[in-house]
Amino acid sequence: MRRKPRKLSGMLLRSYILFSLSLGVSFIVLLLFFVARTNARMPAEDMSLLQAHAIARPDQADIRTDAIEAVDGWVEILDEQLRILEVRGEKRDGAAAGYTERELNALFHDTDDNPFYASIAPFHTNDGERRYVLVRLPKQHVRTDVVLSEMTAANWNIFWIALAETGALFVLLFGLNVYVYSRLTAVRLTNPLGAIAAGIRSISDGRYHERLRVEANYELAQIQESFNKMAEKLEQAEADNRRMAESKQRMLVHISHDLRTPITTIRGYAEALQHGVIKDEAARQRTLSLIHGKTKLVSELIDDVFELAKLEVPDYPVAKTTCDLAEFTREMAVDHYDLFEEKGMVFECDIPADELPVPIHAKLLYRAISNLLANALKYNQPGTHVRLSLIDGPGEVRLEVADNGIGIPAELRARVFEAFVRGDAARKSDGGSGLGLTIARHIAEKHGGRLELDSGGRWTRFVLTLPKAGETAASMGGISAAERRR
Repeated sequence: MRRKPRKLSGMLLRSYILFSLSLGVSFIVLLLFFVARTNARMPAEDMSLLQAHAIARPDQADIRTDAIEAVDGWVEILDEQLRILEVRGEKRDGAAAGYTERELNALFHDTDDNPFYASIAPFHTNDGERRYVLVRLPKQHVRTDVVLSEMTAANWNIFWIALAETGALFVLLFGLNVYVYSRLTAVRLTNPLGAIAAGIRSISDGRYHERLRVEANYELAQIQESFNKMAEKLEQAEADNRRMAESKQRMLVHISHDLRTPITTIRGYAEALQHGVIKDEAARQRTLSLIHGKTKLVSELIDDVFELAKLEVPDYPVAKTTCDLAEFTREMAVDHYDLFEEKGMVFECDIPADELPVPIHAKLLYRAISNLLANALKYNQPGTHVRLSLIDGPGEVRLEVADNGIGIPAELRARVFEAFVRGDAARKSDGGSGLGLTIARHIAEKHGGRLELDSGGRWTRFVLTLPKAGETAASMGGISAAERRR
């Protein structure tokens, strides 16, 4: 059975609890380590060595007075008659040679007039003589505290109650801290994630126009940015698909129209011939000529549609050979010169004399430039100037077909490279298939170049840009115009 995914807030809550516990344990361990290391390294003062009974020894030479002298105190050794036999340290209460019992008792009175603490302890020397050790300590260097040696039952009860209250307060504060932290963290994470999930649902439902706009941390902001870019691309792809579908629909309509008109004409003339309606031989020949022309139009349309279908395939193979594009263009100009002269147009060429090595598919490129020249020939009036130019540039070359004829209507310039777009809105049967510029642009793109329209000024220019060869081929040219047309 598949486990139900856990919520992010629960995961964060558990993680924070474990983190807090580990942090608390680490703090306690470090505190114990600090105390242990401090006690081990700092020397402890032995307070017992400041009391008389602790330093009394049978051998006076063994009596230690270092700790007493370190706090400006001194030690006096007295005999049974309370006479001072020896003083160790600096005696600070005068130079008396001994004490009376009254004077000795007065030393232990804790009054403001007495600046010293005193302690006395009897001992016997190794010879059996009775002696006294009198310790005198200045009050400003010694502090006395009264401490209970054992805790009573009431004290233990107070201790455990205080400990329980402290523990309960700790649990309360800890739980409140965990709750607040987990809720704040969850809000900062689950709100952006909820928005992202809603955005994904909208994308899955086809609403590609929606975008994410939430305040989030860096990582979630990156996800939001990537999501918005994806949505933008999907929206663009949907628009492209819609335009493509509309284009294909228009293509079907135009193909149907362009095929129906000549086929209807062919059918009508064929029936007239079949039923003997046309009896004059000259009329019969004209009719046969018209039928031949219409079948030629249908054949050209089918060929253009087939050619466009091949070029729209992304992996359509285009084997290119490096050849001299200047010579190639000159041969094309020769092939088309008579056609322009027959229609009364002025055909000009501007082609460099030097070789221009460019990798091309000769047959396809010939088709593209022929379509551009055929458009200039078909839609312009006699007397129009048509210029074919080849311009060498850094890293690329440009082929321009320009004319100063009727131009292209403004409403058609943005769609002039779409399939079946023609200058004659009525789509006359002699106006061509409307696929010439579409095929020419696809050919330019297959060569890694581009085809653009420049209709500024009095001239209409179609500019075909091609990248130059990486290196000059060993042999260039050698491809005739007749071979390119095949």
